[in-house]
Amino acid sequence: MSRITLARHGRPVLDLQTRIPGHGLAAWLEAERVAPLDPSSRPGVDLERLARSARHLIASPLRRSRDSALLLAPAAALTIEDDVREAALPSAFRSSWYLPPYVWAGVARAAWFCGWSAGVESFRAARQRAVRAARRLRALAQQGDVVVIGHGLMNALIAAQFRALGWQGPRFPSGSHWGFGGYSIARQLTQLAE
Repeated sequence: MSRITLARHGRPVLDLQTRIPGHGLAAWLEAERVAPLDPSSRPGVDLERLARSARHLIASPLRRSRDSALLLAPAAALTIEDDVREAALPSAFRSSWYLPPYVWAGVARAAWFCGWSAGVESFRAARQRAVRAARRLRALAQQGDVVVIGHGLMNALIAAQFRALGWQGPRFPSGSHWGFGGYSIARQLTQLAE
C-alpha cells in the first residue's frame, strides 16, 4: 500500500488578540510568513514516527512548514514543493476598523472563495495547483510513504483530489496545528489512476 500523510505545520508565534485595522492585514500576514514556531506547541509521537520513517518528507517553502518538518525529522532529507504552499489571502482592505487579525483573515478568505483575489492567486488557480500537487505526491508514493508538512486549506484541496481518484482517507485532514490525515490506495490501483 502507498500512504500519503497530509499534516499541518506547528503553531507559529503570532499575536491573534491585538486588534488591527483592515488596511494592516498585509503587514500582519507578512509577520505570519516569517514567524518562528511556538516552542510550547509540540507534535504528537504518531506524526514524528510517520515523518521519520517516510521515504519522502515534503514541506512548503513557507517558514512554518519548513521549520515544522525539520523539528519532526531533523535527519531526514527534506524536499521543498511550492505546489503545497498555502493559498495566499487577499489583503487589499482600506478599512480603518480595528478587529482581531483572525477576523480580518476570515473575511479575506470568505471573499477569496467568492472570487476576490486582489493580486493573489485565485481560488480556481489554487485548485489547479492542488491537482498538480496531488499528481506529484501520487508519483512519489509509488516509491514509498510520503509525509507532507503543509497548510490547512491546501491540504484539504489536495485531499479532495486524492479522494476523487479513489484514495481512502478522511474527507478533510485535521486542520489543527500538527494535525494530519492519512491517504492510501493499493499500488495496483495507483497505476490504473495514472
